[in-house]
Parts: sequence; C-alpha cells; structure tokens
Amino acid sequence: MIQCCHFKLKSVFVLILCAVLFGSASAKSSHKELSTKTLRSMARAYMAFGKYEKAHVLAERALAQAKQKKTEDGEMALCLIDLGTVYGYEGLLSQAAEKFEAGVELQKKALFETHPYVAHTLRMLSDIYRRQDNLQQAEEVLSEAVTIMLDNCDLHSKEMAPFILESAKLQFAKGHSEQALTNYRIALDIYEQDYGSQHLMTANVLEDMALVYMDQKDTDQAGQLMSASLAIKSKIFGRYHSELIDSWLTMARICKYQGQPERCEYYLAKSTETASGSRNVITMARVYEQANQIRKEGIVALAMNGG
Repeated sequence: MIQCCHFKLKSVFVLILCAVLFGSASAKSSHKELSTKTLRSMARAYMAFGKYEKAHVLAERALAQAKQKKTEDGEMALCLIDLGTVYGYEGLLSQAAEKFEAGVELQKKALFETHPYVAHTLRMLSDIYRRQDNLQQAEEVLSEAVTIMLDNCDLHSKEMAPFILESAKLQFAKGHSEQALTNYRIALDIYEQDYGSQHLMTANVLEDMALVYMDQKDTDQAGQLMSASLAIKSKIFGRYHSELIDSWLTMARICKYQGQPERCEYYLAKSTETASGSRNVITMARVYEQANQIRKEGIVALAMNGG
C-alpha cells in the first residue's frame, strides 16, 4: 500500500511538474527556449507513466532543436536514443531501430565503445530487432552488449538483470522455452532481492514467464503467474490504467483456454475500453486486433479439444 501511494503521488507530482514547465515555456517562449536536456527529462517523465503521445512531441522537439543548434555528440546521442525509446513504446519499430542505430554510434564517439551506457543502448536496440523478428541481428547486438557489461560487473549483479531478462526474451522468441525460463528465474531472483516482491519489474518478469508457460500449454501455471503480476500492477497503477492493457489481454487468452469465456470477455472489455479512452489510434487498432485474435484462438482451441 505504501508503494502504491508513493507511486501515485510521484506520478501526480511529475506530471504536474511537466505541465508547469511546459506551460511556463509556452508563455515565455519569446524570452527563453527550453534546453534539450529539459525537454528529454519531461519526455522521460511522460514515458514513465504511459503518456507516449506527450513524450513523442517533447522527444521530437528535443532532437529537432539539437540538430538545429549542432549539439555536441553526447547530447545528440541521448536525443536520438530517447526518441527511439518513445517509438519503441508506440510500436513504431523501424523508426525506433533507425534512431537507436544512429544514437549508439554517436554514443560510442562521445564516450567509448565499451562504456556500460553503450551496452544499455545496444540492449534496447536488440529488443527492437527481436520485436521485428530479426532474431540473428538481435542476438549479435545483445551478445556485444553482454560482453561489455561482463567487463564491468558480475553476472549475477543487479546491473546484469536487464540483460539476462532480454536474453530470456530472445531465447523464447527462438523457441527455446526451457532456456528462457532459466534466464527468467535468474532475473526474477535478482529483482526480488534488490527491488522486492511487489516491484513493477518483478511483476513484468512474472508476466513474461506466464507467456512461456502459455506457449507450453500450461495454463494453470500461466494463470497463477499472471494473477500475481496483475495484483502487483493493480496496486501500483490502480484498477484501470493503459499500462495494464497487455496484462489483461494475456489474462483473457488464459481464461479462454481454461474454458472461462465470461472471464475472458471481462478482460477483453477492460482492454478495449481502456484503449479507446487513450484516444491513441495505434493502440486502439492493436488492442482490437488482439482481442479478435483471442476470440478466434478460443474457437480453434475448443474445436481441437472436441468442444
């Protein structure tokens, strides 16, 4: 409960601060322009709470300003990387890959090629390649990132957790479910030890593991993990939030395969209603498409089981 309240208060504070800064900047635009660093900080704050449209505007503005003023390589790299991150959240994968590729090359020039920050950018680029089904390139980039990190920290340190997690996702994408689960368990142990059992990162790993068990047709284990993940996320975000949409869709699929059509429709309704409320055309199209797929998958599953 304390974590939930803290998160919500922080959310309100950060978004109010962004609104004040942005409003103040608009009112005083003729006197002083916001720096690219300030614009990026505001974009990151909006990203943290799922406000991707607002983050998009600010991140694009930061990059345009950086180009206009011929900003130094380090800051230009961060502008590219932050915009790539927004694109990734929005599902604009080609644009995200382009920005990350350009950003990491500048970052290597501004820092050095084996800097941990470079490794993190490579990890994010690997995530985009994986989501594009470009698995070979994803593996090559992630391998480079892991090599850099292992020169700077221990394999089981909290700094390695995001890389172990990305490795698990890549193994799952390649069809290596058991290897994926092994890596997910390692990442889960690190997150629980360093952040606690009720942290958002812990919930995300539980959800990722649920997807693997779903692929293995173990809907009971998948359902238990998803229930635990949703319980954590609901405490953090509240009962209705756009950050819960994908979790509800996964839960709907599990319920469908467990022969619980009413619960399935309950989660699908929450997903589509929340997506509609976001007024994000891309999100709405994606969610409605997935909801229809889940309904069709259910029909196929019942037919295969003789239902």
